[in-house]
Amino acid sequence: MRKVYAILGFTLLVLILIQFFRPEKNLGDIDTHDDFIQVSQVPDTLARIFLNSCYDCHSNYTKYPWYASIAPVSWYLNKHIVEGKAHLNFSSWGIIDKAKKISLLDNICEECSDGVMPLKSYLLIHHHAALSPQEIAAICEWAEKEAMEIMKSE
Repeated sequence: MRKVYAILGFTLLVLILIQFFRPEKNLGDIDTHDDFIQVSQVPDTLARIFLNSCYDCHSNYTKYPWYASIAPVSWYLNKHIVEGKAHLNFSSWGIIDKAKKISLLDNICEECSDGVMPLKSYLLIHHHAALSPQEIAAICEWAEKEAMEIMKSE
C-alpha cells in the first residue's frame, strides 16, 4: 500500500511541477492590415465560418478554453497551433506571394472537402466548428473565384 501512495504522491508532485512550464499563448493582434478576411474581402458569411472553424489554429489570435492553462493539455494545444500556423497563418495573408496564395486557397478547399480540417481532435470539444457540406461548397466556390482573381491581377 505504501508503494501505491508513493506512486500517487510522485505523480501528483509531477503534475503540480509541470504547471510552471507553460508555452507562450497565441494572443497577437486580432485585426491587422495583413489579415486574410481584410485583404481578400471575404464575404461576412464566409468570414464567420473561417473565424469559427479555422482561426484558433491558423491565425495570431487563439480563443483559449479554460483547460488550455493546464499542462500537459497546454503543450498539446500549443503544438497544434504552431503546426497550424506553419502551414497557413491567416494573420499574415497580405504578405504571402500570389503563387503561394493560390496554392493555399486550393489547399483550404481540399483539406475541408477531405474532412481533414478542422481537425477531428478540435471538433471533439468545438462541435460548433464542424463544417456542413454547404459551408464546404461555399468555401471551395469562393476560394476558386479568389484564386482566379489573384491570377488575373498578375
